[in-house]
Amino acid sequence: MADANKESPKKLKKKTAADETQLLYLVTKYFKLAGVTLAVWFVGWTRFSPSWLLLGLVLYLWKERHVKQRHRRMKMMQQIAENEKEVILATVEDLPSWVHFPDRERAEWFNQIIDQVWPFIGDYVRDLLMNSIQEKIQTSHAQAASFKFLKIDLGDIPPRIGSIKVNTKNVKRDEIYMDLDLMYGSDADIEMRIKGMTMGIKDLHVRGELRVIMRPLISRMPLFGGISVFFLNNPDIDFNLTGMANAIDMPGLSDMVDTIIQEQIAALMVLPNRIDVPMVQDLASLERLKYPLPDGVLRIHVVGAKELIKADVGLLKKGLSDPYVVVRMGAYKFKTPVINNTIEPTWNSIFETIVDAKEGQLLDIEVRDEDPGSKDDSLGTTSLPIVSAAEKGSEDTWLPLEDVKTGRINLRLEWMYLSKNALILEKTIKAMESRNKLSEDLSSCLLMVNLDSARDLPRAKKTMSEPSPYVKLSLGQSKEESAIKADTDEPRWEQNFRFLVHNPNLQTLELEVWESKSKTRIGNLKVPLKNLLVEPDLIVDKFYNLVNSPSPKAQLRMRLCLRVLTSEYSQADIEEEEEETPVETLQSTESSVDPVAQQSSTPQIKPADKTAKAGPAVVKKVEVVKVEKVNKVSNKPPEGQLIPPMDSSTPIKDSDVRQRKSPSSNQGGLYGRGRIQITLRYSTQRQNLVAVVHKCVNLIPCDTDDNLADPYIKMYLLPDKSNKKKTTIIKNTLNPVWDETFEFPVKQADLSSKTLEFSIKNDTSFYTSNKKFIGIARIELGNMDQTKAATHWFDLQPDEDDCKPVSLPSETDF
Repeated sequence: MADANKESPKKLKKKTAADETQLLYLVTKYFKLAGVTLAVWFVGWTRFSPSWLLLGLVLYLWKERHVKQRHRRMKMMQQIAENEKEVILATVEDLPSWVHFPDRERAEWFNQIIDQVWPFIGDYVRDLLMNSIQEKIQTSHAQAASFKFLKIDLGDIPPRIGSIKVNTKNVKRDEIYMDLDLMYGSDADIEMRIKGMTMGIKDLHVRGELRVIMRPLISRMPLFGGISVFFLNNPDIDFNLTGMANAIDMPGLSDMVDTIIQEQIAALMVLPNRIDVPMVQDLASLERLKYPLPDGVLRIHVVGAKELIKADVGLLKKGLSDPYVVVRMGAYKFKTPVINNTIEPTWNSIFETIVDAKEGQLLDIEVRDEDPGSKDDSLGTTSLPIVSAAEKGSEDTWLPLEDVKTGRINLRLEWMYLSKNALILEKTIKAMESRNKLSEDLSSCLLMVNLDSARDLPRAKKTMSEPSPYVKLSLGQSKEESAIKADTDEPRWEQNFRFLVHNPNLQTLELEVWESKSKTRIGNLKVPLKNLLVEPDLIVDKFYNLVNSPSPKAQLRMRLCLRVLTSEYSQADIEEEEEETPVETLQSTESSVDPVAQQSSTPQIKPADKTAKAGPAVVKKVEVVKVEKVNKVSNKPPEGQLIPPMDSSTPIKDSDVRQRKSPSSNQGGLYGRGRIQITLRYSTQRQNLVAVVHKCVNLIPCDTDDNLADPYIKMYLLPDKSNKKKTTIIKNTLNPVWDETFEFPVKQADLSSKTLEFSIKNDTSFYTSNKKFIGIARIELGNMDQTKAATHWFDLQPDEDDCKPVSLPSETDF
């Protein structure tokens, strides 16, 4: 009994400990249930929709799936880079015996060389990024001042050349073309920091067709004058983001980042952009490397589509699509309008793109369905080699859309050669205008601008610091900008720009030199393109004087090359040019801004050869126009001077764009107020009167301090004065040049009763005594030829209240 009594306290203690454990478990379970109940009550109290939880779940699942797919793709590319043969054999169990590529070869010897030198390349790139690129990024923008590379590791896996092809067809004897299948599935790891945030890129993957051109071949080391490197088409790019950048790896945002990076790479080295490396200096034949001539221009007419899939299927949808087309070729991208609620759209959109390498470049077509507020659905894709259209001259085809069940798209392609024969321009313009509605979107010429350098640019007035200049170029609606050259008054850009020209007789290339630090304009220049039409081979290479510049000696050197687009193939005008591009000698000239503007001439360095001739044109007809046999290019001044005198004996050619003779030998006009040049035409498609205000000459001085004026023009289509148009203000000149286009809505039947008024005024302040009114011109449109565009000069009248309307000249005036 005593022993039993002794053991009872121990048992009691054990029982008490078990009860305490059970009690703690019950209390914990109670609070968990109470917490869940409280959370459910809180969700109900705040009226929180459970759809947010579902949305979060969908985003999480999408991201996990996307990351796994990308990781699997990266892993395979890295394995291919390490051992291509084993990966392919593991992927495809039984390779058929006919799988081979007769025109391409493996380059294992080259891959082994890259593998051997890759660590040294990694060290070089690391030093380049740390010591050069990082500083440039920091000084590029105020927000990037804190930018810093933290880690740069290109990894252990080098780029790999999958195959190599040396082109032997359609190339010249003094150049080598190589196409490389570049595969870069790296394990790179790059980290950077900006404004306290750390981000990075990991596992970079690049796959694309890289073309390497070595030309010209020479008889001394290194046996070729230079190298050009570029991607023929946009490469496939993929990567993983780390750090703070990983937060944007979400639906929509990741696609936006991929698009931005793709566009930046395209702007660097996807045609027409390229990397040129001269290997030998002072070589005359390097001109083909510095000024590469395109193969031609491709006109792409997206006509329509049929049997598209119905993407808009839902409760409130009509079971149709809202299709549009995206056309890509190299770095160029075009988009048609959206046609709503149809699966058989008709776009009739036409685009023009410059083709640098017809052998190898593809035309990528994607049809999409517009979905406002969400990602647009794909209705199918297709691609077409450009070389097929170039060889045929024109092609009208229906292409089946891939990656969808049904769908076809109708394309009409037309290949345009580049000719240096100025005499075929008129026929090209006539053939272009014969297409009526589509003619306004077409071009007759290609202008290639090589912005070489500048000299004697003005410095800052107070500090005398050197400028950091860049140049803005514009031709019609096309605008380009050069790179910024820091702290120099003699910058060297050596950049190429290209513009498609609608009509060189009417258009002007405008350039403005800007100082990037103070954001001020330090000079400008205007070059009428019609001046190029009388130059040998339509090429000019010289210094141009800048106007409106604080430095009177400021000059800009450019090389301008104009080529006429034609569907005709002429051996004399095309093949000879490809064999040997003429080397232009450098000459200084007087300003070519305006023949009436007085500019100081610059010393002549070496006269240009004015005796060049074009050989006989052997023509093979393709489509659209015919070219007559031509013996030489005339070097006479252009027909129709800027201000033709009364006694001019130069015959004026009857063409679609005409220029009126001056009614007076006085260049200030009949009334001494100056004259205005205008082009008028009627657009039947838009039911608009189109007026192009080119320029005024010999205006009266209005400002008492400098005997100049700040002219602008107000326009009305009388008798209605409610629709007023106004040009920009041109400062400090009596010979302003606008080249601005204005449109007045008017029915074709009402045009004969209208009068177009141009009132030229001087921009003045409120408290000034300067003259406000300069002159006025009223033009009756009763005898306007609505089928043609015509350019005329009109005298400005002095009386705004008693201005006599003048009629447009008839054919007998020419």
